[in-house]
Formats: sequence, structure tokens, C-alpha cells
Amino acid sequence: MILVEVLVVGLVLSADSFSAALALGSRSHNFKDSLKFAFSSGGAEALVTFLGAMAGAQIVARFDSIDHWISFVLLASVSAHMAFEGYSELTTKDDENQSSKEFHSFFKILIVSFATSLDAFAVGVSLGAANKPLAPFVVSIGLWAFFSTILGMQLAKVASEKMGPIFNLIGSIVLLTLAFKFLLEGL
Repeated sequence: MILVEVLVVGLVLSADSFSAALALGSRSHNFKDSLKFAFSSGGAEALVTFLGAMAGAQIVARFDSIDHWISFVLLASVSAHMAFEGYSELTTKDDENQSSKEFHSFFKILIVSFATSLDAFAVGVSLGAANKPLAPFVVSIGLWAFFSTILGMQLAKVASEKMGPIFNLIGSIVLLTLAFKFLLEGL
């Protein structure tokens, strides 16, 4: 029974990583870029879960009133930047410039990875409070986030080759939706 719980918790928490990968994967990228984002996403999910379990309920009580605002601001900022880039690419007629666009900076990847992993902090606190075996959950959460990020990046790559800057705009809407989801859940 514990194995099913470990797998389901990891799968559920990977949904935000998958959505973020779909959004960021709209830019031209290679498998190395996908791996960087997957390691960042999986690592952030696992680390934040572990920190949540170690931190305990006192820290959650202190930051519970603003954690949703932190996620919202970070994701909305990245979303606005992506929307601006998508709009710029649509209005620019230079096709060569669009295809040579580099993948997102590692800093942006880290921001998105940690912003989408704040739910994992609360899960970590719950695991610690329930005296659940932490290691299997942390590994499951990290691996699910890793693989769902790779899957999301590959799906986005296929779609973006056909839709170009339109997919960048759609990706910004996905991130903005995540931002509002986190905000509304926290209010």
C-alpha cells in the first residue's frame, strides 16, 4: 500500500513540472536543454519536499500566508516575459532571428522549477508530521518531476516546430494559469 501512495504522490506533484515544461519547451532546444530543465525541476521538487519535512509546521505557519503570492509573482513574471517574446516573434519578420533564439537561461529555469515546487514543501511537511518514510517519497517526487519535464519538453518541441511563436504565447498562458492557480489556492 505504501508503494502505491509513494507513486501517486510523485505523479500528482509532477503535473506542475509537466505544465511548466510545456510552456518553456516552446523555444528551440536540444535534449541537453531538456535534461538541464529536468534535473532542475526534479531536483527542486525533491529538495523542497525534503526541506518541508525537516522544517516542520512552524515554518509553514509563518509563510503560509504569502507562499502563494511568491509563486504567483515568479510565474506571472516569467509568463509576461514569454508573452512579450512571443508577441515580438510574431511581429518580427526576420525568420532567421526566430530560429536562432536560444533556450531559456538557467536562472529562468531555476525560478520556474522552484516556483512550481512550492506545493512539494507542504507535502514534505505533511510527510514529516505523519512520520512517513521520507526517502521513497522524495525519490518518487523527484523522478516523476524529472520524467514529466522531459516528456513536456519533447511534446512542446514537436508542437512548437509547427506553431512557432503562437506556442510561446500559449506557453505564457499556461504559466499564468499556474500562477493564478497557486494564488487562488492560497487565498
